Amino acid sequence: MLGMRLPKLRYHGPWVQNIICGICVGFSAGIYVALNLLGAGGGRPTSAHMVQIVNSTLCAVWFFSASFGGSILNLLGPGITMCVGVLFYVVYVGALWYFDEVGKIGYPIASGVIIGIGSGMVFITAGYIQTSYPEEREKGLYITTQLNLQALGSIIGGIIPVIINRNSATSAGVPRAVYIAFIVIMCCAGLSGLLLLPPHKLLRDDGSVVAVDKARGPWEELKANLLVFTDYKLLLMVPAFLPAECFLVYSGSVNSYHNDLRARSLLAFMAVVLQIPCGLGLQLILDHKVWGRRKRGLVGLTVVAFPLVAAWIWEIIRVKGYDRHNLPSNPTDWSDPEFGWVFVLFMLTWVSCSLWQYVITYFIGALTNSPVKLAHYAGVFRGVLGAGEAICFGIDSIEIPFIDEAGGVFAFYCAGIIAFYYLGWFHIDDSNYFKDGEVGVVVPNHVLQEKRLEGVAESVVPTSASFQQDTGHKA
Repeated sequence: MLGMRLPKLRYHGPWVQNIICGICVGFSAGIYVALNLLGAGGGRPTSAHMVQIVNSTLCAVWFFSASFGGSILNLLGPGITMCVGVLFYVVYVGALWYFDEVGKIGYPIASGVIIGIGSGMVFITAGYIQTSYPEEREKGLYITTQLNLQALGSIIGGIIPVIINRNSATSAGVPRAVYIAFIVIMCCAGLSGLLLLPPHKLLRDDGSVVAVDKARGPWEELKANLLVFTDYKLLLMVPAFLPAECFLVYSGSVNSYHNDLRARSLLAFMAVVLQIPCGLGLQLILDHKVWGRRKRGLVGLTVVAFPLVAAWIWEIIRVKGYDRHNLPSNPTDWSDPEFGWVFVLFMLTWVSCSLWQYVITYFIGALTNSPVKLAHYAGVFRGVLGAGEAICFGIDSIEIPFIDEAGGVFAFYCAGIIAFYYLGWFHIDDSNYFKDGEVGVVVPNHVLQEKRLEGVAESVVPTSASFQQDTGHKA
């Protein structure tokens, strides 16, 4: 298969599979983000306490479902795992709609448990595909494409309320039509998840198989999942994982406290619109063809870290005088003079914190190419992220001062930045293809040609041809 070149846009190619995965995430988790950015999970400000309880439950369950979900992914495959996970989001949207109509909390709490399981399944699959399907030279591209598709889902989820509420300067809840549109979109996305294929059924553009995907039993998977918690490099990243989505809780809460519905809708919409070009700019750094991977990682980290630190310092200063127990009598509207600086700060906070997840995923993908390890690494990342979000929802539900909440989140971001600088300097190499312990990795044919190690490499990791011959799989 050496010298072979396949078209990039093909169903059995990793690039198209990554796009399908991004669409699934965009129209499930992306819409979830849009709902939360409206404030009170899409409901009225008075329903904020209910949503905090539900989302605390969601994130607590998410910690366990994600931390051990790598085993589920390796057993069921990406298609079934993604499909079931996305459809669980439908239950959550239905619960918010139910609460807006009826006002009873039982169904929403139950939906928190269900979506906690589903979100773990969705994000483990997403992290697995964006880090294990691409070659080392294009991991930034796959990460950016998938996360930008998630942002696109939030854009679509955000533009619907903007259009519906463009003439409403009140703090009312989300109209029924928005919930119906979200549910239909999510159902279609869930069914599209069945199109995802495991890596041994995919060919790279040069004709090599993406990865080996040997069958493993449940007990073997569980042991592998537990073993990943002993990896000190992964444990060093835990402070970076914890605050990765706390900004959704904080921004949604402050947004609901300070702004009326159409201002909240506009902020939510514009934040994810701006995220996309900024993500593409970061991708140019993370996949820079001249720089080595260490330099790419450190420069990308710096570009994200500086505005992130500035945003949270500004947040801490501006909420100093906010009293959560006394809602403003006149919430800020997009026509008010003060909306200008509110808009700038919201964009700075949202974009920098969103790009933080791009950096995390890039560093995880730079540590290993093994699809087995990456499934578990993605699970731990999402599990710890869920735990951090659960903690933030919990403390937000007891209405601690905004300044204390912002200060705590900022402290963890600072610890994560320090951890990543250490990992970038001492633990990122230009390639992991020929390292020991890279289970299931198939070296691309063009890399074998460039290194002139075809014969040697086959004794280290299987090429596409040897894998198919030994296992009987057909790409």
